[in-house]
Amino acid sequence: MPNKSVLLFVVLALSSLTFAQANQQQSTVGGVQPSSATCLFNFSSGSGQSLTTYCVTQNGNIAEFSANGTEFINSPGPAIEGFGMCDNTAIGSSLDYFDYASSDSGNWNPATATLNGTTVVVNRTTTDGHWQLTQTITDMKAFRGAYGSARVTMAIKNLSNIERFLVAFRYAQVNPAPFPFADFDTTPTTALAMTPSAGGPGLSSTGTFIISPTNTDFSVARVFQTTTPPDPCGINNVSTTFFEGTGGILQNYSLDIKPNATRTISMTYRPI
Repeated sequence: MPNKSVLLFVVLALSSLTFAQANQQQSTVGGVQPSSATCLFNFSSGSGQSLTTYCVTQNGNIAEFSANGTEFINSPGPAIEGFGMCDNTAIGSSLDYFDYASSDSGNWNPATATLNGTTVVVNRTTTDGHWQLTQTITDMKAFRGAYGSARVTMAIKNLSNIERFLVAFRYAQVNPAPFPFADFDTTPTTALAMTPSAGGPGLSSTGTFIISPTNTDFSVARVFQTTTPPDPCGINNVSTTFFEGTGGILQNYSLDIKPNATRTISMTYRPI
């Protein structure tokens, strides 16, 4: 009889665990978190010309994004997409934090990634204890022939006891396969990478402007002509004008964050 009771308990426990996993998928990795371009969560919506697919890594990077058969981010690979942050609090001694999937700054603690329905939430903190970053990637389904999109929100919390000044951005290196180059341009809120002669869909990044009572925060869309991701503390060297070639699209924010306060920025990747 005791053996039957133990067996019943184990079966019930495993059933409860299976039910919980079916409703929420979570992944954690121990140690200092390395960069990764490996897909953990995959999304797909639409069909035919509106078919849109992308994936999210353990660390919150979008390591693949395609529409109507054109791959934008993982072509030819490795993927370069993610965030950069530059802490300008100490005059003459800036400190950068970044993760572009294919490389990172090496100063991030392990990430916790959770999938709940169509939303991925990734929580991370820096090893110096100054910052907490919560990335929320929401799948916006294709609808009535329109492409799907990915909305990325980054909540940045100042964990220190002093006011800090931060440049933060979201960047994607765009190489629309099978084209050898793209046309890059911007509007005040949107950075664009377009296929030559409209031979296929392009990819846009549209940011949300930040409204601050102190008028010290601002955001701007930029394009970057390069084959490597930008230096977070050298972001002012990034172009904002039209060019043809190889490069990336970027949403750039300048933030003044009080002690234990959080500022939230957001942008959307959308095929065009």
